[in-house]
Amino acid sequence: MMKRSEMVLAGAERLFQTEEAVDRALTETGEMLAALLRMRMAGGLSAVMGQEAVEGIISSANALAQARREIISVHGHLNEVKTQMGCATVAIGTGYDKPITGRQDQFTEAMDQGQPQPAN
Repeated sequence: MMKRSEMVLAGAERLFQTEEAVDRALTETGEMLAALLRMRMAGGLSAVMGQEAVEGIISSANALAQARREIISVHGHLNEVKTQMGCATVAIGTGYDKPITGRQDQFTEAMDQGQPQPAN
């Protein structure tokens, strides 16, 4: 039988892998859009050419952004589960800085409104 602390660590590793995969997908999508637009301009092609493809990439990026928002929400929910399991003191992390408590909501609201990230 797997220990609860082992479950927490294994689950956290999968969560971090999923978060990274979504961010990589967003990065690749953005780079794809940029590359297509640069090629169109360098080739002297009309902006009309490929518009549906551009819109499709942007739509995909929006879907990935929503997936990112959801996986971040899952992260919070799993942190609650960790506490419910009696493993609140199990230290896990990726080494990345986390937002100061309460600041994530400000950041999310600002991003939703197209505003820059709040200053530290």
